[in-house]
Amino acid sequence: MSDAANRILEQLQAQNDLRMEAASNIAQAVAARVEAEQQLEQAKAAEKQAFNAALKKGWTQTELNKIGSPSRRRTRKKAEEAGAGNEG
Repeated sequence: MSDAANRILEQLQAQNDLRMEAASNIAQAVAARVEAEQQLEQAKAAEKQAFNAALKKGWTQTELNKIGSPSRRRTRKKAEEAGAGNEG
């Protein structure tokens, strides 16, 4: 093969290597997200079990709502702020 053909192939290979690196980064990020989502679902299930166990041990729903999930409280607050921002 000629030198010119080899140079072209080397350039194409270098471009392909960069593309594959980017694809690999995407694959790793997606895998990390999927794993995190699975862990989140497990944590939610454990939280639900803990709250149900607390109810069985005499806590009231009102009491538990006061100490409930911080993410739920933040979500409500953000929803209220978004609602207030849409007024007017």
